[in-house]
Amino acid sequence: MKKQLLISLSILSLVACTEETDDIYGTVDPQNKAFYSYDLSAANESNKLTKKSYQVDKNNDLLITYTETPKLQTEALRNFITSNGISTIFPPQNTTGAYIVGRKAVFSDSVLEYEPYNLEQRTAFKLTYQLKKIDLSGLEVSDYVRYFLRQATASSFISDVTLEIIQGLLFASQDKFPAGATCWQKQVQLSTQDYIESYPTQNLAHVSTSSTVQNQGIWQNASWTAYQPSTEFNLADTRIRHQALEYWGFYHTTREVNPITPTNELACDFFNESAFKSVDKVLSRVF
Repeated sequence: MKKQLLISLSILSLVACTEETDDIYGTVDPQNKAFYSYDLSAANESNKLTKKSYQVDKNNDLLITYTETPKLQTEALRNFITSNGISTIFPPQNTTGAYIVGRKAVFSDSVLEYEPYNLEQRTAFKLTYQLKKIDLSGLEVSDYVRYFLRQATASSFISDVTLEIIQGLLFASQDKFPAGATCWQKQVQLSTQDYIESYPTQNLAHVSTSSTVQNQGIWQNASWTAYQPSTEFNLADTRIRHQALEYWGFYHTTREVNPITPTNELACDFFNESAFKSVDKVLSRVF
């Protein structure tokens, strides 16, 4: 009870003193088409919510800039393992501090696709996200907040007591999205071959090794075992052993369809600037 009270008080103190100081919008080249998102998996590592700006530059590289140091399950720390290749580096940073996560990148209202920058193999490996564009003009920001909280609790184990306090603070908002506000929803993820998304330097929460084994093999001298994924939390499901190290990741097939969200939730994965500012105005009252 005492621990729950301390958590509650810490949240209320954050609400009282939260002030926006970071300028993620100033990191974007106005000549590039930018879109924005949050790093939900980092929510259990810091009281600050990590924001991300994405942009495809003139070289068709996909760049990501973070407001906080990247942690846990995020693109800047992501490696890949396929039957034809394995990442030997992390995505590099350019002179402005942005991470170069993809090459030959394309972003439109219907698709985001790129080849991971830190994976070299003979046959090209490409990730494709089929998107749905959503006009947010006049919609309640709280409709997205429901989706955000569900995703955050799956990634960061927010307690029920803390969640109730957050919901009470955020759902009281009557904020609406302005005209022209837009978001994009990931609907289908495609890849040119099965792969493992891995995080060699991170201690990811993962499923039990007593879970049902779904697949296993050896790719590029990395032995791996894919277990039954958790249906409740975003837990790593694949154990990897490579070069005397053991770490965890996520197994992906060549086609994955995102689950349908409840009708009272507004599922958005990327935002344009005006939509993101509206969401951030509400979420900054707590995070």
